[in-house]
Amino acid sequence: MLIPVVLFILLYFLRALLGIESMNALPLLLFTNTAAMTLLGFNAYQIANGFTKRGDALRQNKQKQGPLTAQCLAQNICKLTVKQMEALLNGVVHRLAAFGIFAEEIAVVIDGSKLETTEKFEGRGCLRLERRVKEKGTGRLVTIDVFLFGWKVIVLMDIRTRIPLAAKVVKIQEYEGAYLLPLLRQAQANLGQYARIVKVVADRIYLDGEDLWELNQMGILFVVIAREGMAVREDALALARLSPNVAERKRVVRHGHGSQQTREELVTQVIGVEGLTTYDQYGTAEHTRQHNRKDFQSNPINAVVVDLWDNEPSGRVYLTNGPVDHPLEAFDDYDDRSTVENGLWREAKQAWDFEHYPQRNEAGVVVHVFFTLVVMALATAYRLWKEREEKAPEEPFTVSLLKGQGARAWRRELKAENRDKVIVFVQEHYGIFHVAEFSVLAGLRIRAMGIPPELGSPADILARYGLSP
Repeated sequence: MLIPVVLFILLYFLRALLGIESMNALPLLLFTNTAAMTLLGFNAYQIANGFTKRGDALRQNKQKQGPLTAQCLAQNICKLTVKQMEALLNGVVHRLAAFGIFAEEIAVVIDGSKLETTEKFEGRGCLRLERRVKEKGTGRLVTIDVFLFGWKVIVLMDIRTRIPLAAKVVKIQEYEGAYLLPLLRQAQANLGQYARIVKVVADRIYLDGEDLWELNQMGILFVVIAREGMAVREDALALARLSPNVAERKRVVRHGHGSQQTREELVTQVIGVEGLTTYDQYGTAEHTRQHNRKDFQSNPINAVVVDLWDNEPSGRVYLTNGPVDHPLEAFDDYDDRSTVENGLWREAKQAWDFEHYPQRNEAGVVVHVFFTLVVMALATAYRLWKEREEKAPEEPFTVSLLKGQGARAWRRELKAENRDKVIVFVQEHYGIFHVAEFSVLAGLRIRAMGIPPELGSPADILARYGLSP
């Protein structure tokens, strides 16, 4: 091949990093960016004239834009297989763990998100749903069948850093609850000896007694919400009135402004219930098959009942194998599940163009999803590392989830910080300078507003970068 595979990978990596939505926009926004393309390994001649002269005779008005076309990138990047893309994400997570990004003990959350496409995508799945809609004319509620086409991505994510640890792309109709243990084991293998998963938070779709028992045998705590109609849930609600493990949390919110402002106290009350024995499925497969025997004994499980949530009656029940003498801990653990909605899915779909694929087929979806997750992981790790490096040595480092700043705000901040800087190439070397510094180094005398104070001589400028004239 004229172009090494690594260049295709780096080009698609930059597409995700820069948030370029359309493949057709790549020639204008990336392929003709001399600074970026040179850093990747292309030279000026290739950027201006391309790798080959194929099609030059047919060109009339439109000039070449970069060394290759967007179609060339799409066709070649989509040759990567599912195993290769999974290996890429797994390898990145392992290197980040070795670098020290993760804590020694981490809590994770697992969740899935639908990737809806049109029916014309090659290899897509199909999910049939029933929905209640109002009938035109009469306004009556009727049930109709709705078909969703596409895939589903399931991600196991570190709650503390919001970095995906393992992922799987499946057809949209597949049951995602079956991937809890496989993704957990893959994530732990990726972390290696550098970090250990000690807690899992999951939605009700991952509520499987055998899987939860396996987590318990592995020494991993879990917090999962119970489904309505489960016997263990009804027992937890009934026994909550007798439990001494009651905890309250109060907070005050303000409504209105000025003299019209009012204060409201919101109360959240949770109750821990220990040793519930009505979850027959909580055990091994052989244990579950014996649940009709007279001598059958269920494995005990604990629960946390949410009696009040901000003054509103709740009735939610969380099942856990952890202690419930401080039930607010389990309540807060499950509340952390919202980080996967805001910190992963919303960011991925809004800031990282999660659903704009290079090709309309399964390979295009898989490649784009895994590249996006890899770029999100590396970008987040870089931002966490940068925040840690900028702190004073005596100041303890705590992950603040990047102060709530999303990728789009981060990109705007980077543009503002670097809009007055230039990159200078000298053969295989390059340097980044403020435009005023570059002007002084070029021998120009400048006098303008907004330039850095005390520019000094060219020797002073080079000395600031550890260089000598």
